[in-house]
Amino acid sequence: MKHYLLIFFSAILVGFSSCSEESIAPTSLEGEKDFYPLEVGRTWIYQTDSVVFNKQLNSIDTLRGFVKEEIVSEFLTAGDNTTYAIERSFRRSLTDQWNITDTYSSSFIDNKATRSEENLRFVKMVFPTSLGQKWDGNQFFDESVIVNVGGEFIEVYKNWASEVVGVDSTVVLGNSQYENCTIIVLADNENFFEKRYAKEIYAKGVGLISKEMSIICTQDGDGNIDIIDRAEEGFVLSQSLIEYF
Repeated sequence: MKHYLLIFFSAILVGFSSCSEESIAPTSLEGEKDFYPLEVGRTWIYQTDSVVFNKQLNSIDTLRGFVKEEIVSEFLTAGDNTTYAIERSFRRSLTDQWNITDTYSSSFIDNKATRSEENLRFVKMVFPTSLGQKWDGNQFFDESVIVNVGGEFIEVYKNWASEVVGVDSTVVLGNSQYENCTIIVLADNENFFEKRYAKEIYAKGVGLISKEMSIICTQDGDGNIDIIDRAEEGFVLSQSLIEYF
């Protein structure tokens, strides 16, 4: 059954009113979980840029802003798993007040780091990580779920497949350099009419430092033109860490 949901990027849009899975034995999360730190009080601030395409309105909307994620509490769920509540806020400029937009959650389940956004639970990492490692990051929900993106309804998560494409990497973001990073591609498939691409980078001791997503649909199948220039529905999003504590 397909479900109609508000787009989980609400913090970004507030300014606009099958793969093979490796079998991995459970292991200690000590050390590995530093790539996905969960502790009350942890805070990350990201700069975000987004472009949303709307076929019905024949419009292209762009927005730059800032997202803050703060772990505000922890609680026990079924199976005595500790879950952490993440309060998300948005503002257009550094001088604006933060506006709370969502509350997400994260937890470790066995050897998986999970995150719930808009009632969808994602498997972000599987420990221990290794180059070429693959898993179904959307295993807890139907990938055909339909998401409202700027008034258009899109199967955002169709044909996703998570894979570790970089380990122990050095990544430069702006004036900051991060060592010992793990790079994960969550989706990478494209044809004449659709594109699904998503990538996340995690730094040890920091967590998520960078995120990219391109979800594009079009009825123009001219392969001589880049699909971004033929886009009719969907969005492009980039998110980069600028501060954490």
